[in-house]
Amino acid sequence: MSHLSSWSRRDDHYRNDCPVCGNRLIGDTEKAEQVCPTCGYTAVAPADSSPEWKAIDLEDKMKKVRAGAPTTLALHDFGLTTEISPLLKDFHGRNVGPATRATFEKMKKWQSRIRTISSEERTLSMVLSRISELCSSLNLPDSIAETAAQIYRTSVKLKIAKSKSIMGMAAATVYLACRKCGISRTIKEIARAANMEKGNVARYYRLVLKEVEREYVPPPSVEKYISKLVNLAKIDPKVEHLALLLSRKTTDSRISSGKAPAGLAAAYVYLSAVMLGARIPQREIAEYAEVTEVTVRNRCREILENFTIRQELMPSE
Repeated sequence: MSHLSSWSRRDDHYRNDCPVCGNRLIGDTEKAEQVCPTCGYTAVAPADSSPEWKAIDLEDKMKKVRAGAPTTLALHDFGLTTEISPLLKDFHGRNVGPATRATFEKMKKWQSRIRTISSEERTLSMVLSRISELCSSLNLPDSIAETAAQIYRTSVKLKIAKSKSIMGMAAATVYLACRKCGISRTIKEIARAANMEKGNVARYYRLVLKEVEREYVPPPSVEKYISKLVNLAKIDPKVEHLALLLSRKTTDSRISSGKAPAGLAAAYVYLSAVMLGARIPQREIAEYAEVTEVTVRNRCREILENFTIRQELMPSE
């Protein structure tokens, strides 16, 4: 009984008490069960899902592990297909001979053909690869590629992506994924990375938003654009702090309604720079925000017309 009790104490984090009578459960090592000695209630202990092997360090773990990489939506086959290494080496790490190399090349060719047999699979593979390339060129996180891949797969099921431009759909889904995840990337940046016109990307984005998402996705907040602008222009953090404070204090629909957040962010940064005496040209701020100087001046005028900004001077200690 002492052996069974010790087994129960080791696994008491699974179930301590009997749910029927409240007495303590004891363990049955032969059947991997926990039994109540009073009423006979039987509870099956959860199976141990940890590996049966032990590893000393990371290198030892990589040698013993038998599972592959996790599945991903960014690959057309979810990453489940085994790929032939392009290094053309055997399991000892030695280079293969000419005859074996020809066999490897033939196997790689047939594997690539088998992975994308139908035209739908080939199109899906091409679009997902374009999405991954766009995310890589824009330094976007993996979550953006996963979200964009999910959006495109949904458009394929709804037959929205049929006969559409591959690059246009890829750029539109990446831009929509950025807006859903709160990443401050403008449609102009994505169009430039995709080597497309801004109007074409916007047209595909409206199509995906209307037919696939079907709900309005708000753009990132002005605060995120302010932080992005300050980081790009390498402006003093004091200017960023004041610009964020102004944006929070002057939140009003008369200013933000129908206005691009990039223009508002540029206006807040410029006003903050003027208040703190930082010599930052308006033209430079407009270039980093990818808006015109006229837009910056108009947003500044609207802020000053609707709010009174008072600056207090503190005596130095």
